[in-house]
Amino acid sequence: MNEPQHIRYRFDLPDGSQKWLDFTFDGADFRLANAPPTEPPFWTELKFNQCANCPLDAAQHQYCPAALQMASAIEPLKALVSFDKVGVTVTQAERTIHADTTAQQAMSSVLGLIMATAGCPWTDRFRPMARFHLPFASEVETVYRSVCMFLLAREMAGASSEKGFAALLGLYENLHAVNRGMSRRLGAATQTDPARNAMALLDAYTTLLPAALESSLEELRALFDAWRDPAEF
Repeated sequence: MNEPQHIRYRFDLPDGSQKWLDFTFDGADFRLANAPPTEPPFWTELKFNQCANCPLDAAQHQYCPAALQMASAIEPLKALVSFDKVGVTVTQAERTIHADTTAQQAMSSVLGLIMATAGCPWTDRFRPMARFHLPFASEVETVYRSVCMFLLAREMAGASSEKGFAALLGLYENLHAVNRGMSRRLGAATQTDPARNAMALLDAYTTLLPAALESSLEELRALFDAWRDPAEF
């Protein structure tokens, strides 16, 4: 039986205090298993600023699954403003990572993890990346990880490679729509801006990555010199 997996974000705040965000994931499929709030705020209801491309039916889903999990993460950090300097220590089973960064960058990493694992039908496709969570990834790291995930998913599905990266680019277009909808939710959720700006940072990757895909892959090409013989495949 697969044991649950855990990720902890510890925030060292400007006033010297600390806050913790603890996430528990199913050991097999890495779906987020945190209990939702006992009294979910109004902005977590599915019908409230529902994403334009959301396939969920409000008759069957009262709440947006990603927003429901975000509510618990935003509350402990609501006193921060976007450019507050914070120390963030991310503890996983395999490693511990520390960064001195801004509140909005830290929240961006947290919200990305939640969105990929909370059950949103679109962002659920990024759950394999969440399983190998890399906080504060750069653009080229994100391109590499996204492409690797996509190619492995295509291999596991037994799908044709004739369409190239069209499906991955289409996924990012839908993710952009989800990010815009979630930004509207968060605008109603809090009077402070780290969470909203964190979504803006996530969305920046969403819009820039398709445009950067070709150039980033070209930048990585030299790393694959040893794999250039088609006969090996």
